[in-house]
Amino acid sequence: MSENTLLWFARMIALVGLGLLIFSSVGGVVMSSKFTAKVGRRFAWLKGNRIFTYHRRISLIGASLFLLHPIPLLFSPKTTGGLNLTNVLLPFTASRQTLYTGFGTLAFYVLLVVVVSSLLIKRMKFKDWRILHYGTYLFLILGFAHSLLISAEYKPGELFDFEEPEKQILLLMATIVVLFVIWRIIAARRHHANKLSRAT
Repeated sequence: MSENTLLWFARMIALVGLGLLIFSSVGGVVMSSKFTAKVGRRFAWLKGNRIFTYHRRISLIGASLFLLHPIPLLFSPKTTGGLNLTNVLLPFTASRQTLYTGFGTLAFYVLLVVVVSSLLIKRMKFKDWRILHYGTYLFLILGFAHSLLISAEYKPGELFDFEEPEKQILLLMATIVVLFVIWRIIAARRHHANKLSRAT
């Protein structure tokens, strides 16, 4: 397998993983909202723990893909400037695309904390789990910074190229996340305002 193919494979694994994580993140918020309760009355498959099971499975598949996507890069030493496991695990140590690769490493660790906390949810206080779960937003920021800014060909000093199809898909994903976060903030403020008006 050529190095270009390996680079493409690594990008596709990351893209699918990130897409699944975004879908799962949006689904997780919707799952905990009143919307799910209303829809759940009409659709039996949303009742009980089924929706949580789907959310968890999608999250684990997406996280696994994202966490594993650097592996093909380790077999492309000429293109990546000799990227090795140390460069993947220690942020800002890669010889090429140092800053953007470092963002990916930081995203890797944040995602790892979120995944481990989710697996240990039954052993944790809900408040502690929730705080750690908010790390999903930090992961998305770092993940998008890494994937949007890094060169697809891993060339040293090359600026990002938004004409690449993967970058356009990533921009669309980032736009969806930003719009969703804005909606979430507005919905939370309205909910808080409604609570205050009922109290008075």
